[in-house]
Amino acid sequence: MNDADIERVLRSAGPRDKPPVAVERAVHSRLRAEWRALVAEGHRHRQRRAGFALAAGLLAAAVGVWVAMPRPTGPAGVVATLALATGEVRVRSGWLDGWDSVSSGQALASGQAVRTGSAGRGVLTLPGGVSARMDHDTRILLAGGDQVVLERGALYVDAGPGPTPAAPLDVVTPAGSLRHVGTQYEVRLLESGVRLRVREGRVEWQAKNGAVEHSGTGEQLTISNDGSVERASTSLYGESWDWIAAATPAVDIEGLPLAQFLSWAARELGREVVYATPDIESEAAGIVVHGSISGLTPLQALDAVLATTSVRAEVVEGSLVVGVQDPAFQPSVTSSAAKPAT
Repeated sequence: MNDADIERVLRSAGPRDKPPVAVERAVHSRLRAEWRALVAEGHRHRQRRAGFALAAGLLAAAVGVWVAMPRPTGPAGVVATLALATGEVRVRSGWLDGWDSVSSGQALASGQAVRTGSAGRGVLTLPGGVSARMDHDTRILLAGGDQVVLERGALYVDAGPGPTPAAPLDVVTPAGSLRHVGTQYEVRLLESGVRLRVREGRVEWQAKNGAVEHSGTGEQLTISNDGSVERASTSLYGESWDWIAAATPAVDIEGLPLAQFLSWAARELGREVVYATPDIESEAAGIVVHGSISGLTPLQALDAVLATTSVRAEVVEGSLVVGVQDPAFQPSVTSSAAKPAT
């Protein structure tokens, strides 16, 4: 085999993932120490070459030890469930393992990594009902049931509505980590740092240097790699949030009061329910929903559910305005929404 043959083999293998940063730093630090020791001792050219050979041996040994170290393989304990997978979604149990395709409903364990392709999205259900949605080209590491490492892309976390304290979750990024206090927020990695947008509730950000920042509903923090923080306001709806609706996990609407369904849809859309009159609000509270909205976005679900009721809803800026259908419409005490044919 000549050099050309070796080059073809390497190209066909494709790019490989780099070792973890901690391993690289440890190896580089050891090499630097060896180099300084050699210079300080004033070795001659011949001795210096021997020293480099020793340093190279140390590098190979360090990498070899790291490769031989045990890796988390998944069965240690389930910490999440893949509630929804669209397009390419893959899971890897260890740094040296391959990426395996997964589908909705699969259990995930601590130490596993999850990634989405350029047209893929995934939704994870974590302990306490916390939902984590992955945008296109996103990769995370499940460090535990209460900690996720965002390595690439964007993550949208929904800790659930209501006064009940949200289950804890730390999202770790290269620039720092954040935790929520009952909220909805998006965290996205940028080339220059991290962008955090809070749709509901409050978030605490802790930089690597220990500095702490708090952000609330309608706020955006842009944290640079150097630790500087820029604050701005952000809309709770619009095109930049559309990917959230496209990755909405299925909910069971069977037997649900229409008013509760409307509150769910409005929250998914970043809007607030506004009833045209108190009578319409009372009417919506008396209607019970049946059927399934699986596979539908929140807007599609609204159309499907309200089509058979006396109620209509219209998205107007930051509100979901609820009114009545044509007066000639004969209302029913139930509403059925069927899953579209596939």
